[in-house]
Amino acid sequence: MFGSTLPSYVIDALASNITVLRSTTCFRIEDGTLLGWEGGMDHVGSCEGTCTHVWNYAQTLAFLFPELERTMRRVEFLLETDEEGCMAFRTNRVFGGKRWDMIPAADGQMGTIIRLYREWKLSGDDEFLQEVWEQASRALDFAFAYWDLDGDYVLDAEQHNTYDIEFQGPNSLTNSMFYAALKAGIEMADYLGDDSHTEKYRLAFEQGSTRMDEMLWGGEYYIQQLEDINDYRYQYGTGCLSDQLFGQLMAHVVGLGYVLSEEHVKQAVYSIYKYNFLTNFTNHSNVQRTFALNEEKGLLLCSWPHGGQPKLPFVYSDEVWTGIEYQVAAHLIYESYVQEGLTVVKAVRERFEGFHRNPWNEMECGHHYARSMSSWAVLTALSGFSYDMVNHTMAFAPKLFADHYSCFWSTGTAWGIYKQQINAQTGEVEWDIEVLYGELREVQVNGSRIISIVKE
Repeated sequence: MFGSTLPSYVIDALASNITVLRSTTCFRIEDGTLLGWEGGMDHVGSCEGTCTHVWNYAQTLAFLFPELERTMRRVEFLLETDEEGCMAFRTNRVFGGKRWDMIPAADGQMGTIIRLYREWKLSGDDEFLQEVWEQASRALDFAFAYWDLDGDYVLDAEQHNTYDIEFQGPNSLTNSMFYAALKAGIEMADYLGDDSHTEKYRLAFEQGSTRMDEMLWGGEYYIQQLEDINDYRYQYGTGCLSDQLFGQLMAHVVGLGYVLSEEHVKQAVYSIYKYNFLTNFTNHSNVQRTFALNEEKGLLLCSWPHGGQPKLPFVYSDEVWTGIEYQVAAHLIYESYVQEGLTVVKAVRERFEGFHRNPWNEMECGHHYARSMSSWAVLTALSGFSYDMVNHTMAFAPKLFADHYSCFWSTGTAWGIYKQQINAQTGEVEWDIEVLYGELREVQVNGSRIISIVKE
């Protein structure tokens, strides 16, 4: 990784947040299952139970220790999803305790479906998919009955989410995750020969995605639809939410493509940068926690560039969270706003430069916060890395490529280095891939060369 051609602050963001996995945030139990707090306070853990809606953001573990990531999916689907498909978003049962007694988290539950698809495609492990599919399909089916009040495939009921509140009515945060989950569900169900679910999910995706785009497109970005935003506490209404397209970012990382209008997605993610990225916090008012101040730069969770801020907006709206900054940065890069994305990454690492803050501790609700591991998506975005160990294909399309490029890559079966350069004589692009550990058996790379390497 440190020998790659990526900017130093990108390498810093990738490497420094691996620390979370070796901190007190994470631990393994006797059967090998990996579990995690959200973060850690000075003397106790912060927010137990490997919270699904926080761990949604983390990409580092899945790409570096994929077997450990799969233990999390087993807990979520096989232990914490009931017969109705309702998933507890914190696990107590793994310790022999009672089920977490709270309403389910819409973003957390939909995110686990997308992450299941990621684990399957990274590893090519069909047995793993077959092991959890029955419960995973129940978890996805649950959304239709519980969060879609009128059956139009747009989630509109009370939706608990990662801001520790409930969004009311249609919004693009939970719906973009719903459509990414549906698209993942289509592919998994079709592969397993589950025809009824394949057709159910395809219909819901095609109709719901189009309908939501029509309902919530506000001209520059997606908004929340409520008749009177002040009828409920902790909403955002016409605000520009940094997480408004989180489901689309997850879809890009796992190779599902667009789940909403490409034109609108590109415009919306740029609007997030345009309206929510501040280059100075001297005059910024925030009654919650302060993670950026004075002359620092950072990305707000939400802004209201055209007015309409609720009397009581969601409680964290004026804060800056590195985990969301990285997911927006990665998404900007996926949409070819490369310099804008890099600007956000650089701003984060300038705040955690080692003088004002610990460079290996991007905190939120506690030290070494799990959400900060969203930084790994910056690597997949910059390298244009796509992977499909089920169909034995890999590809790279670097976003930062002058005359040469080098980066670290990893799947659930192997890891190594990818290099690309321009031949000085012919002007043609040439590439090479090196496997440093693991197996690539009959894997087609960049649509051409077949690689078969086993290296321990």
